[in-house]
Amino acid sequence: MKPCPKTALTAVLLLACANAFSTTFTVPPANQSLIGNIEYKEVASKDSLVKIQQQYDIGFNAIEKANPQLNMASAEKSLDKGMIKLPTQHLLPNQLREGIIVNLPEMRMYYFIPGTSKVVTYPIGIGRIGKTIPLATAIITKKVKDPAWVPTPDIREFNLTQGVVLPQIMPAGPDNPLGPYAIYMSVPTFLIHSTIFPESIGKRASFGCIRMYESDIQDFFPSITSGIAVSIINSPIKVAWQNHRLLMEAHTPLEEHHEEYKATLPGTVAQINSLTKNQDTLIDWQAVSFIEKERDGIPHEIGIKI
Repeated sequence: MKPCPKTALTAVLLLACANAFSTTFTVPPANQSLIGNIEYKEVASKDSLVKIQQQYDIGFNAIEKANPQLNMASAEKSLDKGMIKLPTQHLLPNQLREGIIVNLPEMRMYYFIPGTSKVVTYPIGIGRIGKTIPLATAIITKKVKDPAWVPTPDIREFNLTQGVVLPQIMPAGPDNPLGPYAIYMSVPTFLIHSTIFPESIGKRASFGCIRMYESDIQDFFPSITSGIAVSIINSPIKVAWQNHRLLMEAHTPLEEHHEEYKATLPGTVAQINSLTKNQDTLIDWQAVSFIEKERDGIPHEIGIKI
């Protein structure tokens, strides 16, 4: 990656330069949806899993699904030497390409930077079972640097069961779970914020808020303004064209939505048939079945135009 210039740049270039591994891409044409490339890393002795996740901007869930050979319980403490796959390639969600799109099963956010042809993507942590942010179309209402935290009653009650008495208001500081950045939405009590628990990215660990690595939210915080659209979606299966190739990316459905039609193999078949109804396509249905079962979170080719 080229060194960052010292002169003032646009927000887009600032985003690209802030991380060692860039997650900023040019928005592909309408008939394309693929961004990024799969990477591989040779793990050195005592490499830290969470540091690798932060370096390559991926979450715990993505590493786990792409590397079924890993014992994730021990990997969180210390990784063994060997090669791991880094799932740094994604299909854009089948949504209007604007604003912020949060795909909960994927535990990933896509941000189409206003006034540019760029999209940036970040891993996220989401609410634990029963505490998931509602599926909704919302807008950004404000952003706050060094926010105070007002624990909700359910958070206060949970902490009491752990023997912790929370203050009514926790000021900004190293113990504030919001970290130094908070973005508020028109969905009451649910925030997008940094976290003092980076190991929770790619996990269901919050009480509904969307957590981000501090380095990630620091990147896009300057370009966020009130009124930006936010779409909270549930798309465990993504199917899209990449020129003449038909691609599919499958994620584990949220536990509370795992019986929904869109999360099943028949629902996947219906989605593929809908996308290809006006285009003769040779589809590998055996591959579709395998990918739907494995759900490794990586785009795979399942068909071609004929």
